[in-house]
Order: sequence, then C-alpha cells, then structure tokens
Amino acid sequence: MYLMEVDRVLRPGGFWILSGPPINWKTYYQTWKRTKEDLKAEQKKIEDLAESLCWEKKYEKGDIAIWRKKINAKSCQRKSPNLCDLDNADDVW
Repeated sequence: MYLMEVDRVLRPGGFWILSGPPINWKTYYQTWKRTKEDLKAEQKKIEDLAESLCWEKKYEKGDIAIWRKKINAKSCQRKSPNLCDLDNADDVW
C-alpha cells in the first residue's frame, strides 16, 4: 500500500529513494538481527513491486537505492491487476 501511494503522488520522471533496511542487507543483517534470506526476500519483494509500478532502478550503493518513475507511464504495461486503476489514480480510498 505504501509504494502504491508513493506511485500515486510521484510525478512522472520523479525519484524514490530508499535508505535503510533491507538495502545493504549483506553488510548489516547481523546488526539488524535478521537472516540473510529474510532480508534478501524483502528487498526482492520491493524491487518486484517497483518494477510492476513501472519504476526503473537507477542506483544502489551502500545504504541507498534509487528508483525513477517512468516519464511515459501510459506506455508502461503494469504487471499486476491489484494496482490502482490509472483512470482514477486519486481515488485511493
């Protein structure tokens, strides 16, 4: 739900930046007291959802990952039927 709301308010060509868990899980998994598998799966879930929202991962280094929403969202074929209807994207309720 969070990423769908970010997608709703993010302008075409806008950037979403994630800093912190699960980014850089390979370094911090012991500090966060979580398993490698759990954090890897969590990051994959975020990346899969971002891709289904037509965001392109631009950068990942250290604790930061950056995605960019495609400029021409109309040319993008959303991959999940569970995402917001593009005809009324402001109706999140």
